[in-house]
Amino acid sequence: MTVRLSSIKADLKREDEGEWIAVAEWPGVELLVRSIHNAEYRTARDLLVQRMTRQLGRVPIAAELERELPKLYARHLLRGWRGFDEDYSADLAAEKLADPEFYPLAEQVLWASTRVGERAVEFVAAAEKNSAPPSATT
Repeated sequence: MTVRLSSIKADLKREDEGEWIAVAEWPGVELLVRSIHNAEYRTARDLLVQRMTRQLGRVPIAAELERELPKLYARHLLRGWRGFDEDYSADLAAEKLADPEFYPLAEQVLWASTRVGERAVEFVAAAEKNSAPPSATT
């Protein structure tokens, strides 16, 4: 099979503005999220790692980052939700995502952020060879 190259092109506008993503594990819940490729999020994440490295005197381990990253999800990735009994607000999202007991929400925000702008990869018939086969010798 051959993949149509143009079908894997990212929709940068959608990744930056955000997209509603349904959470399969929680029927009726949708998250409005930006992509993990968003420049603001990536910069904030990199600065967090640099700051923690200076503070700790070493590169932070995953468990240490997992306490801080959800705060960045609230600030840079999550833009709204629907389907919960409480309406979305940036303050409420920041509060819940900073709470370690709400790690399932943080996991879903991260998961949804990897799905923003998902593309349907298109396949085409196998490309023809660039040149004709060599002549048969007799």
